[in-house]
Amino acid sequence: MNAWIASLAAVCAISLAGCNTIAGAGKDIERGGEKVQDAAQKVRSDWRNARDRNEREYETARANCGTGSEAQRDACRDRTRADYTARMNESRAAYRRNEMRSESEEDRREEAYEAAREKCNAFRGAEEDRCVAAARSQYRR
Repeated sequence: MNAWIASLAAVCAISLAGCNTIAGAGKDIERGGEKVQDAAQKVRSDWRNARDRNEREYETARANCGTGSEAQRDACRDRTRADYTARMNESRAAYRRNEMRSESEEDRREEAYEAAREKCNAFRGAEEDRCVAAARSQYRR
């Protein structure tokens, strides 16, 4: 009888320990998922900062192309655009932008803005300015 009670007590103890272990494993997995989610949000934030910095630098450099003849201004704008495109491509590669999934409405709106912004590279001068302004007003807050 004592052996039976002892084995019943042992089975109960093992069962309770198993429940705690599984619950602990679940919490560990949950924390791991939160860490991955936090890392993904940081990468998205870093990408947005890099994109915004590249655009500010582009606008500043483009504004500095206001002197000289029309041909010189166009050549300056073309060099500035090529530099901007190269920096954006480097940023996309660094942050693996093409691999990011559009999970939220904000992500989808940003992708639409980036696509509209890329189309503006086909224009020159004031027409490009209007295109960029339209893309910003339509897709960004």
